[in-house]
Amino acid sequence: MKKIILFSIAIITITIFSAFQIYYTSGCPNHSGSPADGLTCSSCHAGGANTPSVIINSVPAFGPNNTYIPGTTYTISITGQGYNLFGFDLEILNSNSNIFNSVLDFGTINSISPFEMVNTPSSGNGYTYSDIMHTTPNASPFTLEWTAPTTGTGYLYCALLGINNNGNTSGDKCCTTSLTLTPYVPTNTFELSDNKNEYDISIYPNPCYQTLNVVYKTKKSKSVTISLYNTLGIKLFDMYHGEDTEGTQSLNYIIPSNLEKGAYIININIDNYSMTKKLILK
Repeated sequence: MKKIILFSIAIITITIFSAFQIYYTSGCPNHSGSPADGLTCSSCHAGGANTPSVIINSVPAFGPNNTYIPGTTYTISITGQGYNLFGFDLEILNSNSNIFNSVLDFGTINSISPFEMVNTPSSGNGYTYSDIMHTTPNASPFTLEWTAPTTGTGYLYCALLGINNNGNTSGDKCCTTSLTLTPYVPTNTFELSDNKNEYDISIYPNPCYQTLNVVYKTKKSKSVTISLYNTLGIKLFDMYHGEDTEGTQSLNYIIPSNLEKGAYIININIDNYSMTKKLILK
């Protein structure tokens, strides 16, 4: 009988300990601090001496005022400061409403690391949107992929939990942050020019694999800027900027290896004259 009792106690102890471990290492969904769920990690974790800080970055980077390019997939990183270990919960929603079942996913989020998992939408508990959270406390950054929708304004909410790793919820502390995401509206609209112009501009080879040549003539000293844009009219960088003397000019430019293959626009500005050419990277 004693053996049975001891065995039963051992089973109960293991069960409690296992539940304890699962409860405190896995994340809790819908605790991002969004108006819809209204919860953060602070509902259980508190007492930490330091308030953590969170930095959110994306590759490619969001544009000015957190603008996104429709349909683009961004790799978002959540980096914490102030603790050695962190947990997090993040949602990207189509609304800043707090009305359950009226808030949906804005775009699509996916986990790309074993330290995060996506909770799929569930209307059974009043939530109709996904969120992504940590599976175990981990040193940041956490990373995820977000594919932007075709249009609309979205709201990113993130709660970051600094963890002191003492085995319970005391001594931890949470912070929250949010971003409003809006579609990028190009400020540059280009009409492709032909080669019949006073500056006799040509680019080659096109398609281009690595090295691009830009050749043009100037009749007198001119200020010249050659810039690369994507097809949405977003300026990526200047390939050249300088003061050229009279005569034939030749620019040999090495295309950055991290530039994605596809179509681009080259804009050549010589004083007040502007010309554009389509470039294909292979």
